[in-house]
Amino acid sequence: MMQTDRVNRLSHGSDARLWLAGSIVILGVVVAFRAAFAGYFMLDDFGMLAIARFLDGPLDPFFGEHIPGAVYYRPLGMLLWWLSERLFGSTPAAHYALNLLLHIAVAGALWRLTTRLCESRWAGFVAAACFACHPIGLGTTLWLSDRFDLLALLFTLLGLGFALDFSRGAGWRALAAALCLFGLGLLSKEIALAGFAAAAALWMRADEGIGWKVRVRAIALLLFVLALYLLMRSAALPNHGAGWLSSLSRQFEQFAQGGSIWLGGWLNYASFWALLGGWKAAAALVGYALIAALAIVALFQPWTSRRQQVVLAGLVLCLSTAVLQWPLLAFQDLRVAESTSVINLVTNSRYFYTAWAGLLVALAGILTPLCSTNNLSRKLLAVALVALVLPWLLASQHLARSYRNATLEQRAMVEAAVASIGQLEIPDRSCQIYLLDTDNWMFGWISDEAIKAVVPDLQPISRCLIQTEHTPWYHIAVVDRFDVRDLYPLRPIHGADESKATQKIGRGRFLFLNLSPGPDLSRMPGARFLSWRNGSFIDITADVLAGTRIPGLLCNRSADECLP
Repeated sequence: MMQTDRVNRLSHGSDARLWLAGSIVILGVVVAFRAAFAGYFMLDDFGMLAIARFLDGPLDPFFGEHIPGAVYYRPLGMLLWWLSERLFGSTPAAHYALNLLLHIAVAGALWRLTTRLCESRWAGFVAAACFACHPIGLGTTLWLSDRFDLLALLFTLLGLGFALDFSRGAGWRALAAALCLFGLGLLSKEIALAGFAAAAALWMRADEGIGWKVRVRAIALLLFVLALYLLMRSAALPNHGAGWLSSLSRQFEQFAQGGSIWLGGWLNYASFWALLGGWKAAAALVGYALIAALAIVALFQPWTSRRQQVVLAGLVLCLSTAVLQWPLLAFQDLRVAESTSVINLVTNSRYFYTAWAGLLVALAGILTPLCSTNNLSRKLLAVALVALVLPWLLASQHLARSYRNATLEQRAMVEAAVASIGQLEIPDRSCQIYLLDTDNWMFGWISDEAIKAVVPDLQPISRCLIQTEHTPWYHIAVVDRFDVRDLYPLRPIHGADESKATQKIGRGRFLFLNLSPGPDLSRMPGARFLSWRNGSFIDITADVLAGTRIPGLLCNRSADECLP
């Protein structure tokens, strides 16, 4: 009896220490991320906000197109954007806070899942702390548009918890909960399919008491959820736009190229070695060395069926992300170096967010035998954790500060454009606004949606098409009647085919347009021209129409569409 009381006291003390350590980790994450609260929106962030403003209601994304290109079906993620836009408007700090809360929730879900997988609270804490503090995690969180990844992984990890319960005899209710959560993850982003694969791996290595017929039925139901998602997707995206995959030449070569790029990028991002210098590099080296030594020792410990299950599920979750993302990665540069722009560092982190969680699950499974008692191995693991987490947090903090500064470069231009457009007399028909002389490719890429994302009153400019000397990736506007003559000098990128050049979005449309060089200004009575000068936009419409200023409009689409 006395021995039992002593064990209980030790267990409660250990729990208290872990909760305290977890609170310290959360505080460290918030401190590292805090610079982002003074940041602004970047690239696709504007598009998500603008799309949310054009949606008539929160359920619109489930029944229609909601992301340009008609390739992606992510209605639950878009629903969250709709809610956050209604709650926070265009207040960046609130949106960053939401992303950070989601990331912390994901780390908490990973802690819970890994603890139950490994039957060790310490193993769960180590995995969650490494995930929460690493630049992959905070880099993904920094780009607001990566909210889809955060939400998808949250549902995936929660679903894997119930999938684990089912693999250990919890019954069909656990399976139903897992299937529902996996479905929610898939409706958030396609990367959740990695969770489907990991769940199948869990069930294939289920306890001996779970018969093979039960396992096969569970996997069949998982495939049914996937089929239901594909049915919903095909109904909402009739012109799904994924035909480009079938047109890729040498697909096996592209697959191999995408896989090799993912692997190289994975090694760069997971270590983040190129951006750790001085004592941070030395500390990280000590941490990696200790983890490697402990892992080698752990490999010679007994491999129970449950331990094998953990490692297999983690590796499947990690590696399946490469298979899911190869079409995109075949055209990406995922190197990490001092010369790599902070925009690339942040926006490319998403390719490894789910993979990082999977690797940590597998690593926890390998190290589990060393986490069971308060021994030397456990103390060495704690040293390794500190040696890694501190450099990662400092690197993440530097990443957050650099990213904040990059976003603020967009803020001045966007807010100046909004202020100047607010002073214009907006025509009722054929409204076009040209923001000239910006010499900023990012602003040109998102000019239309950036203005419509943050302008206080959207209605007056909801029918306007806004661009620099180049057309943006897409316009989003209310279009009562699609008429090529009303677009001049803009034109659909695929000729006059409305089905290919537009997508319906709520009460508006996505428009994919090209720009004809050397336009006839007499045919542009609704056009307004603003020039970027000394930190503000100046109305030069009169000069342009008088012929004293000729705007250098450019075609930035494919060569066959740049004919006059």
